[in-house]
Amino acid sequence: MAKRSRSRALSAILSLLQDLEDLVESERWNLDAGSLAAWRQEPWAGADVVISSKPAEQSFGGDTFVVTQFAGELSWLFEYLARICGGFLDYQNKYAFYGRLADAANKYHATRSPHLHNPKDLCFAVLREATRMVDEQRRGGFTDRNTVKVRGIEVLLYPGAAAGAAGLAVYRHSVDAPVDLAGAPFIHQSTSFRIGHVTQRVSGETSVTCMAEYAEAGESPGD
Repeated sequence: MAKRSRSRALSAILSLLQDLEDLVESERWNLDAGSLAAWRQEPWAGADVVISSKPAEQSFGGDTFVVTQFAGELSWLFEYLARICGGFLDYQNKYAFYGRLADAANKYHATRSPHLHNPKDLCFAVLREATRMVDEQRRGGFTDRNTVKVRGIEVLLYPGAAAGAAGLAVYRHSVDAPVDLAGAPFIHQSTSFRIGHVTQRVSGETSVTCMAEYAEAGESPGD
């Protein structure tokens, strides 16, 4: 697909997502009782993501579970997003796409008291993440669920891998063009973070791998 045609297609998808947000906001999304019952009976699953109304009886390695009382509404939304975003998804990036949607749903549940959970806000959280990824795709390609770009450098995040910090950040730079991301801010899954000082460097023939802790904005990595 030519660059201009691709940009137009992605702009059209963004417009569809905005229309869907408007429908959800006005609660006119027209999810009929029959469809809702069917999705509740057999929730959406695919690309290593499983939506369920109850915890799994056994663990499946690699799958991300979204356990929610709104499995019907969320399954409908995932299927809708699969249809309108399918044009730029392939066997490689679909895992990042649906994984980030699942992460957004799980974060919604984790950051709100259960009595405040509702299908409208849950779908908004997932829709916002879908919009972010389509916009990233329009600007060159969306990142994996634990990858961000900081000052143009791709940074791989390992949440929870560092004591006293949100996680460990790993990035590379050329031997001939050193880069130091200490103090650099970034946003991941709607939360602001910043990278700390490099704690370890591993040099290769052409590149250097840097490892540093990262923490939420306002906190000091390693404290």
